[in-house]
Amino acid sequence: MTTTARAYLVNRFQTDAVVLRERVTLMARGTKVPGPDAATSRRMADACDEVVAMLLAVAGSGHAATELEAIMALVPLLEHRATEQQSNPAVRSVYVGAATRIREVRLAEAQSSPADGVPADDLEDVDDVDDVDDDDVDDDVIVFDEDDDRADGTP
Repeated sequence: MTTTARAYLVNRFQTDAVVLRERVTLMARGTKVPGPDAATSRRMADACDEVVAMLLAVAGSGHAATELEAIMALVPLLEHRATEQQSNPAVRSVYVGAATRIREVRLAEAQSSPADGVPADDLEDVDDVDDVDDDDVDDDVIVFDEDDDRADGTP
């Protein structure tokens, strides 16, 4: 099945919100979990929900490139939200992560043009794209470190 950019990104941040809320539940039961406290995890989950709402607000055009450009228009808003969260690095990381993910999806789309025989709208392997800063962090592992810039552990 082919995944659109919006569907991929929505799923990614919905999943992050679920994981964060599971952390809150574990902490409420008395389980010690490394990383941010329950209140911060809850705020991070709420930020993930906000990112999902922004993505869902982008009107579907039926044309992948047009839809992706509309999603790219969210990047400045996400960066502004990140700036507003300077005092809360964990929540800031959600917005920075969303902007980074959007850029990664755009890069993946550009690298798999229809001219090379690869469907441009197949985003299942977008996690294989290196981070913009070329670090060696595994994008699929969520790390909850207050010094991280993103909820999923990538700077």
